[in-house]
Amino acid sequence: MKEFPPNINPELFSLSAVLVGLIIEDDYTADELESIGNWLFLVAQFVLTTAAQQSLINSRYQKNTGSKIRSHANNHTLMNEPSAKVSDLNDLNRRIQELENNLKN
Repeated sequence: MKEFPPNINPELFSLSAVLVGLIIEDDYTADELESIGNWLFLVAQFVLTTAAQQSLINSRYQKNTGSKIRSHANNHTLMNEPSAKVSDLNDLNRRIQELENNLKN
């Protein structure tokens, strides 16, 4: 199920949820519907919170804001290795100093 939710018109996708709600509405009492609705809302809150936190971490990591936040969810840090390491920067700084010294002599 890689393609869920499917790539369909957003209005049609929302309408499908309305139709499902209307279909199950007649089968349950008001208390049962409230319980089911609260459960679905809890699932939605969990999914949205998880996605929002991962999005925040991805955004901070990709913008290289200096944040030390790391997440192993979805192998985030493994897929987004830093483009430069401290040793690379130190090596670059050493080479610049060598060039400056050569220009002075």
